[in-house]
Amino acid sequence: MVSSDYKDNEKEFLRAMAVKFCFSGNTELAFFERLYNTNVQTWEQLAEDLKPQLIENAKETKNVVQLLKDCWNNNIYSSLTKHGYQFNGKNKWQFVRKWLIEVKYPEWLKEKQKLEGLLQRLQLLTISGLWEELRFRAVSTNKMGPVIPKVSDMNMYTPDSNYRSTIPPGTEIKFEVQLERPGYLTLLEKGTTGEFFCLSPSSLFAPYPNFKEASKVLLPMEGASIEFFELSSEPGVEEIIVAIAPERPKLDWLPKPDQEPLQLQGKHLQEFLVYFECESDCTLWYMNYKVV
Repeated sequence: MVSSDYKDNEKEFLRAMAVKFCFSGNTELAFFERLYNTNVQTWEQLAEDLKPQLIENAKETKNVVQLLKDCWNNNIYSSLTKHGYQFNGKNKWQFVRKWLIEVKYPEWLKEKQKLEGLLQRLQLLTISGLWEELRFRAVSTNKMGPVIPKVSDMNMYTPDSNYRSTIPPGTEIKFEVQLERPGYLTLLEKGTTGEFFCLSPSSLFAPYPNFKEASKVLLPMEGASIEFFELSSEPGVEEIIVAIAPERPKLDWLPKPDQEPLQLQGKHLQEFLVYFECESDCTLWYMNYKVV
């Protein structure tokens, strides 16, 4: 059970807010340490305590007290206004702390309790149950599907743009996604054998699936280790779930550009579900086709 007391969650909460506000380096350090170490009353004492870290993070050595204050005056206050903080003519960290506790902490706590309940429920599910949970949260779409490359008059492969609902076993295909916005594309597959894989990112299909503009994307993409998907010889239903996010998801298990597709286990789908439950600015799509 998640404690609702602020002091019990203060460190985790402030770390989460630093991520939410996109703070890094000395700005992240200044934000967290000033708000967490409330017993340190003066900027001078706090700067002295943090001096080694402040200097290490700085591009040039300067007065550490001024460096600490600059992080707040030039970066932190301006960022907080974009998230609803109002100065009322006073730029003081004590008012920021009060605002965070009264306004942002209840929102964060509600989300944390919701995710704890979700995680407890997910831990009871098999990998097939986790996939169904993910499928339920995704939107069925006709904006992606398999295409069969065909030979043109110039003896070059071009994709047949019609998405097939049934494809013969062993067929060489590409998979097309019509991106409606720029983003990072993660593609999960449930094959006809019932096994689950992360195909994008991976060296075989999509080493760098970070697309800078809305467009039609064909996988395997240029630069991948293979040119086509070759469908399994085993008939059945092939299911695809695609996530389109503003940046690479913060999931440690996602394959690196030089790694092969990852065979997914239950823990991977659990983390995937929890992560995307927190990401409101993300698109989840689902589709399937038959291999017969």
